[in-house]
Amino acid sequence: MTTAASMTGLILAGGQARRMQDGMAPTVDKGLLELCGEPLVAHARRFLAPQVQALLISANRNAPLYARYGDVVGDDAALGTQLGPLAGMERALSVIKTPWLIVLPVDVVNVPDELVARLWAAVQPAGPLVAYARTPERAHPLCMVLHASLADSLRRYLQAGDRKVQLWQARHQAVAVPFDGAGLFFNINTPEDLRYASQCRRS
Repeated sequence: MTTAASMTGLILAGGQARRMQDGMAPTVDKGLLELCGEPLVAHARRFLAPQVQALLISANRNAPLYARYGDVVGDDAALGTQLGPLAGMERALSVIKTPWLIVLPVDVVNVPDELVARLWAAVQPAGPLVAYARTPERAHPLCMVLHASLADSLRRYLQAGDRKVQLWQARHQAVAVPFDGAGLFFNINTPEDLRYASQCRRS
């Protein structure tokens, strides 16, 4: 089975975006903020869509707007509220029809072209069930690929009250895949970050 046929893509857009609210409306939805004339979700979709069989978007509000870019899945209310990004992944794992899920946060830009291929290579053949990106500066655990068989494990983890992404990954012997390059996986958390990313895109 090819990489694309084996994978569903998930764009994580369900966060609260608290740090983006400085000087902006209190209900700002980060994934819908514009970068170089397009919402962040459109940039993420353009990267993932050609490399996967199906595309999901984890979003807990503005579903009609996000639905223009993929099938929207919201967090499972039965698990509680404000569960963090793992809740979006749990929901996606419960509905995908492919054996693998590739995850990309909507606020991460400057993603290396080979991200999907290299994460996929790290779990093939008969490799670990989880692999994530790492640069020399730090880990990027939400840029990951994981197997559909982990759905029950992730649900139990959330039901137990745990939220830490890397702790759950460590329980499954996740492999860090190294990437090296200036500004890779730049994370947009503040209005200043968005302005910086916009300048870089135009330069």
